[in-house]
Amino acid sequence: MTKIHFSDTYITVMPSYEQTKEHSHSMLHVFFGKDTLKLDDTYGRMIILEQNVIHKRPEGEIFFFLFVDPTSRLAEVLRKDYLKGEKVFSTMNVSLLIESACKAGEECSIEKIENCLTDLFGEVLHTRREGIDSRVLPILENADNFEYLDKHVKDLAQELFYSESYVAHLFKKETGVNLKNYLLLRRFEYVWKKISSGEQITQAVMEAGFSSPSHFSDTCRKLTGISALEVMR
Repeated sequence: MTKIHFSDTYITVMPSYEQTKEHSHSMLHVFFGKDTLKLDDTYGRMIILEQNVIHKRPEGEIFFFLFVDPTSRLAEVLRKDYLKGEKVFSTMNVSLLIESACKAGEECSIEKIENCLTDLFGEVLHTRREGIDSRVLPILENADNFEYLDKHVKDLAQELFYSESYVAHLFKKETGVNLKNYLLLRRFEYVWKKISSGEQITQAVMEAGFSSPSHFSDTCRKLTGISALEVMR
């Protein structure tokens, strides 16, 4: 079964599945391979992928990968120090760090992975990037705390006494993410957290505002290229 761990600004996934369909989403990706990974014409032990890029799961055996919140300082570092305006970055020069987190014959632990990530990226893993408009920060904080599970963009606009188009434009300008998609990602995260803690999937998806488990599964396939059932195998 795929293992999923939720941190403040990224999600760590240790996948049990080997293939996905083409998909894209608003999160950045960082893939770490047991050996060389191949993503289209890109090869590396670590592959970083910008948000909203259509892709499949890289070929090769993956130790773990990250979904990175695009409003985080980690995303800022990935863009500034690695991507540098490109859609993808790869390197072979992280093998020792990766192997220290996931030694051959040993199971990866979240603690070891966290140490590996800290060695790679420094103390930026759990903070939001600076300079975001003060009108947008409460939206991000409330969404991250799952207070908007039953809200749509028009609902937030009414609460904030702005027009729907203004709120959507301001959020996109400050974060680079479509507000509707950000709310959807948080609802998606809520379900996986509940499932991971043992809650029944039907109850979790209804709490998150999805109309049915099949609606959630369709969303999962759209965002990740794989169905929820395949992830849970």
